[in-house]
Amino acid sequence: MMGYTSKHLQLRKQKKSLYLLVAIFTLAPAQRIFAQLGATSLNGPGIGFSIDYLPASRYIRPEDSVKTHSTSSQVRYNFGAIFSLSSRVDTITGKVRNWTLAASGSYTKFSNKDYERNIFPEELLGTQLALQHYRNLNRRWSLVALVSAGIYTDLVKVDEKDLFVNGGVLFVKQVNRRFSYGIGAMLTNSFGTPMVLPAFMVRWQTDNKYRIDINFPEKISVSTTLNKYTDLGLAFRMRGAAYDVENQQNNKRMMGQTEMSIGLENTWHLNKHIDFVASGGATLLNEVSFQEKDLSHMFDKQHPHRLATNYFFSGGLRWNFKPGRH
Repeated sequence: MMGYTSKHLQLRKQKKSLYLLVAIFTLAPAQRIFAQLGATSLNGPGIGFSIDYLPASRYIRPEDSVKTHSTSSQVRYNFGAIFSLSSRVDTITGKVRNWTLAASGSYTKFSNKDYERNIFPEELLGTQLALQHYRNLNRRWSLVALVSAGIYTDLVKVDEKDLFVNGGVLFVKQVNRRFSYGIGAMLTNSFGTPMVLPAFMVRWQTDNKYRIDINFPEKISVSTTLNKYTDLGLAFRMRGAAYDVENQQNNKRMMGQTEMSIGLENTWHLNKHIDFVASGGATLLNEVSFQEKDLSHMFDKQHPHRLATNYFFSGGLRWNFKPGRH
């Protein structure tokens, strides 16, 4: 009975990991296709750069959830830029149409120690270029369309298999000034064969002294303005990506990475355009899983390789093209 219970719980964990990874891909709203800069994320046209440090964490084996003496640490460099190509407002109807171009990049350096075999890569690179179109359909509904292409690789060998292409349409309903949601579909080749996946997003904000921002599946945060120069917030964030890697056996080329964290985020408005952002907290979930890059293996049983809970630090600069408060 004990053996059955252990296997049953392990299977549930494996399925939960798979569903979480797929959810991060399919539930992502259009803005998550842009740079994942964490606390330094851009809210409009601008340029951002951030560095994340995740100290050495002990490796947890997937087969028995034992915390081993093997460790991995990460240093991640993130870059993002958003440019407004055109923006039009119909003076009669008030409808808005705009085109936006976004570029992003992320380089992660791993330090892996005391492993019996290669599990985590030594480095990861993700770069992406995305074009987005937004327009009002009527007073309540809007349309967001996008197409993006990027290279996601472990840099061992860079070829056409490292090219990830996405495109999709999202219909967004503005229920009121605080709440909106969107439904649509995304076309992606993340699993090797082009396939269509559902896309969802939910956004809810308040503008009280303590601002609540729910932007699913990117973040849930509570923040407040300490003074005209400083904001302080508490945020729960999710981050996910897929890479084509060379270091795994049995042709398991697709590596899915999932990360969840919670921490304090402090923003200093240095002037009307430039912000300095520092954050720190706990990495609640940090795991990778490997599978064959084939649609038929999309729902195969997964064996996530986890790193134990640990703290993290992050710092970054954000240059907003449009002036903010100061």
